[in-house]
Amino acid sequence: MKRKSYVKDMQFDPAKRNEGEVFSVYLLHKTMENYSFTFYLFRFFRMKRPSNYLVLFFLFLIFGTQANAQEKWTLKDCISYGIKNNLNLHDADLSQKMAEQNFQQSKWNLLPGVAAGTDGSMNYGRSIDPNTNGIVNTSFFNNSYYVGASVDLFNGFRNQNQISYQKFRKDAAGNNFENVTDDLAFQVMNAFYSVIYQQELLKIANEQKAISEMNVKKTEILVTTGLKAPTDLLEVKANYEKDELYCIQTSNNIASAWISLKKAMNLPVDQEITLVQTNDGKEIAEISTNVNELYKQTSQWSPFIKMYENDWKASLKQVKMSRSGFFPSLKLQAAYNTGYYETNKDASNQTIAFNNQIKNNRSQFVGASLNIPIFSKNAVRTNVIQSKFTAEQAETRLNQAKQTLIYEMEQNYNELTASWKVSQQAGRQLEADSLSFQAAQKKFDQGLISVVEFYTVKNRLATTSAEVLNSKLTLEIKKRILEFYKGTRFWE
Repeated sequence: MKRKSYVKDMQFDPAKRNEGEVFSVYLLHKTMENYSFTFYLFRFFRMKRPSNYLVLFFLFLIFGTQANAQEKWTLKDCISYGIKNNLNLHDADLSQKMAEQNFQQSKWNLLPGVAAGTDGSMNYGRSIDPNTNGIVNTSFFNNSYYVGASVDLFNGFRNQNQISYQKFRKDAAGNNFENVTDDLAFQVMNAFYSVIYQQELLKIANEQKAISEMNVKKTEILVTTGLKAPTDLLEVKANYEKDELYCIQTSNNIASAWISLKKAMNLPVDQEITLVQTNDGKEIAEISTNVNELYKQTSQWSPFIKMYENDWKASLKQVKMSRSGFFPSLKLQAAYNTGYYETNKDASNQTIAFNNQIKNNRSQFVGASLNIPIFSKNAVRTNVIQSKFTAEQAETRLNQAKQTLIYEMEQNYNELTASWKVSQQAGRQLEADSLSFQAAQKKFDQGLISVVEFYTVKNRLATTSAEVLNSKLTLEIKKRILEFYKGTRFWE
């Protein structure tokens, strides 16, 4: 069971884009450069030729189709796909089906065992006549048929305990399947939000790089006019390269996050999808939960706990099955036999017909066998002791599972509370840092503060932006975990 979900803390230098008038013209210029193809199409469109309108229509149709080719998947879509295609879940499903078959077989073992057979042989030379048990020197053919049945009347209640044992094993396999499903859902959720997180970081990183790029161009002009020292330009360029490096690193992290998500979902590597983060509309105004009470509720239905409980109950039945070796066993048996013998002849020395022999050679048998264990080299006692140890181990694993659940619940609740508090404070700090950055940008443009002082404010804003993003996504994850503890599978 792994219910620890988190978003990695970010050590980040960039910040949000400044929207002041200083860079408005520059941003417009860059936008026109990036979308020069759009302006070309606009000029092409203004030529007012019908053929051009038709070409333009097909161009937009093609590009529009490619833009919408990627599917948009929500968190529920990703989890549903993973549940249908994940290989670990398929393996757990097969284990569950095998446990079901073992349980059904344990009930079939109460019925009598029935067997039928036939054999035929051709004897040559000196041999024993199976009809008279006398020695003959002629070759002959014989053929026999039989049907037999046996049933255990008593074997120390082993069969009854075997049924109970297989039932608990079946239930444990079902609990394991549910638990693997839950683990997969959380694994996909972690990978889903990891991709979202890294993508949002890349947006912030690109904004910071754009700010640094604009400051490089502006500083170059100021250095040329003698308003700033060349050392300031070197410092600004160094910060730009740092922002560029972080963009590359974040892009690599996005690729790694996508690999983890596709692996959990068993999604083809070459299939491209777009993640859509939905808002459930549930805002946390105040967090107050009694973890002990919540644990009592969760432990009543949790497949993680039930799996270990059924394993423990099965081990107790295993002890009783081992003890059955101390008891005697009683078995009832019955058989029907007949046969055809070429040496079986009538008064005229003619071999009796096959049908007549089958009727005349019939024999029936009914009997009971009692097996009383006297000395088995201490094997039964050893098996009982070992099964008791196995039961004790199963009980220990059950207690460990309960301990794991209560501590995970406590940890997740504490992280939920902390994320909520950090989110509230980080939001207020972001507003303050945004105003501080705007003021610092103006002072830097006027040469009132140094490059180091400016980037200190800029990096502080970036760190706060990252903290807001981190706390927001962590809060979203912890809310879903809390819903799960209350019995709600958020992906259903």
